[in-house]
Amino acid sequence: MLTRIDHIGIACSDLDATVEFYRATYGFEVFHTEVNEEQGVREAMLKINETSDGGASYLQLLQPIREDSPVGKWLAKNGEGVHHIAFGTADVDADAAAVRDKGVRVLYDTPRTGSMGSRITFLHPKDCHGVLTELVTSAPRPAEEH
Repeated sequence: MLTRIDHIGIACSDLDATVEFYRATYGFEVFHTEVNEEQGVREAMLKINETSDGGASYLQLLQPIREDSPVGKWLAKNGEGVHHIAFGTADVDADAAAVRDKGVRVLYDTPRTGSMGSRITFLHPKDCHGVLTELVTSAPRPAEEH
């Protein structure tokens, strides 16, 4: 069962400048940064709030590190902006299977490793009214990290 909006993914050309915009404009601070070689991105997670299920909601800022990465291709075609929405779930495998059973294409047969050690999969945007949708099971983590 989907429990929350885990994050909104935003593609950007300059991660540092985009982080500074969200910090200066809204007061959001960086909770976590990493480079995900498999996804071909450098990213920053900005925590928005805690949620009742013990998770949190974030903005995920994504700068491609390779032009041929999914975000790199998307950015070249669409420019900066909202790339995807991610819903939190306690069991990405079960929820991906349930959605697949309803006729929605799931892009990964087996969930992959996402931000902060999470397990993720994506749903095809053509089956989700034009929205690339991610399902996320968060990894257990300390209360604060940078």
